[in-house]
Amino acid sequence: MRSHVGAIETLRHACMAHRMLWVLCTACGRAHKLDPRNLTLLLGELSLRELRSRLTCRRCGRRRAAILPDDQEWPHKRG
Repeated sequence: MRSHVGAIETLRHACMAHRMLWVLCTACGRAHKLDPRNLTLLLGELSLRELRSRLTCRRCGRRRAAILPDDQEWPHKRG
């Protein structure tokens, strides 16, 4: 069950809303889906604006990211 309602502005908000994050390079168009749980473990609590400034595109090497929360919740484990 989702425990966050409202704008997703931090990695913590994305985790609470159970949302993956789409990262789009506005320079070359490469898109990649990232798990905010992994990012929080690696980088700590960041705003999406702070995260955006740290990301570098693997294809073109530029720092021109747009970050959007996925519109569907991440899959729940069954078992």
